[in-house]
Amino acid sequence: MSESVGRPISEFPVAFRPVAPFSFSPHLERFTAPGLPTPYLYDPGERRLSLLVLAEGRLLPVSLTLEGEPWSPLIRGRIWAPTKREAEAGRRALEEVVRARFDYERFAKEVCGLDAGLCELVRRYPGLRPGRCLSLYAALVDSVVKQRIALRAALRVYSRLVQRYGARVEAAGETFYWHPLPERLADEDPARLRELGLTRVKARALVEVARAEVEGRLPGLEEALRDPESTVEGLTNLYGVGEWTAQLALAMVAPDFPLGPLGDLAVARGLALVVGADRGRELARRVVEGLPGLGGLVLYLAAFDYEGRRGGRGSPPRASRGT
Repeated sequence: MSESVGRPISEFPVAFRPVAPFSFSPHLERFTAPGLPTPYLYDPGERRLSLLVLAEGRLLPVSLTLEGEPWSPLIRGRIWAPTKREAEAGRRALEEVVRARFDYERFAKEVCGLDAGLCELVRRYPGLRPGRCLSLYAALVDSVVKQRIALRAALRVYSRLVQRYGARVEAAGETFYWHPLPERLADEDPARLRELGLTRVKARALVEVARAEVEGRLPGLEEALRDPESTVEGLTNLYGVGEWTAQLALAMVAPDFPLGPLGDLAVARGLALVVGADRGRELARRVVEGLPGLGGLVLYLAAFDYEGRRGGRGSPPRASRGT
């Protein structure tokens, strides 16, 4: 992965209106750390997001503001690219990252036709959705770090990884970041990674994931999404990557909302809060069968709701448990 755009860059305006209702800032507030690149940098006061977006194999700096959520959403800002054509490719990639074309209202109607308790849940968060990662490698690294750790701590550790091993690009006096580069992690001593707050197993797992990417052993996005079950099975052959981690990574890169880790603790507790402990597990199966390609968003919202109640508005929640 290149560390820069590789050619002189120019500034281009970018603006688009996601399909309403659209809500992305609550996700950013929960899954970023103030002032730390994770690799996103997000200012909740100004609703300003800075990131590097991966478009056609190139990392492009982007600075955005999120306005009018959830019912009159507008995303606008600046993108730096060598040409207008590449800037347009970056804009299209941004729409994928924030899932701008997803029709939440249609999703809500389908959920409401399935279960009244879930209907109340999805109506409580109009338009909310997680972002999409456009790299299976990056999604795996993120998922490994979040294994069995409080989210606040996971974000600090990931920020250290980004600052030491990640790509960075300067534009207009600002630094933009991307995930830890595989070529920087592949030959690293796991002991050095442990200095950043990683466990022995996670440090070794990150090196293994990076080597698999460098050596071409990780599937590309199209291949991974063509046969998700086989992809998950294959990923679990990597050291330190269990089913929970593989499923979460696949959910992060998918354009729709596959189910993700059914055994996730926050999901189970969130469903229990919504529909009762006795119905939670049975309802999870109904979501699988009744909402193909959408069930993962239901479980995300259940976990988001649970963590929000547990952590409070100003306190970051704990990451879900898994291996």
